[in-house]
Amino acid sequence: MKPCALALAALLTLPGAAATAQEKSADRWQITLASGDYIWDIKLVKLDGDKLVYIQSDTTGSVGVDKIDELRLIQKTEVHLAEPDGAAQRALTGADDEVYDMKTMDFSARLRAIQQIFLLHPPQ
Repeated sequence: MKPCALALAALLTLPGAAATAQEKSADRWQITLASGDYIWDIKLVKLDGDKLVYIQSDTTGSVGVDKIDELRLIQKTEVHLAEPDGAAQRALTGADDEVYDMKTMDFSARLRAIQQIFLLHPPQ
């Protein structure tokens, strides 16, 4: 293959790679606080000491790990109306979400759980 053709082939594969990375970074999270409040539609950024840093829209925020009752990865659900598998019901109830219940964890267990989350779902 000629160098120009190789360059063209490389350029044609870049959008697909970018889309895959973009889809992976599209993880949407929700934090349930001990107070009962929610911080929703966020992306997790990092663990900074005893605070979990996140981005909501275009604003960066943080919350103390000790104040978190639950972290929830909101799963994207595709609903095909012709399929009677209950996907719509699962989407409405959050049954497909990945849930990390931290209510019964002590502080160090919460830190370890969040570190594990970042290993499983690295921020982009």
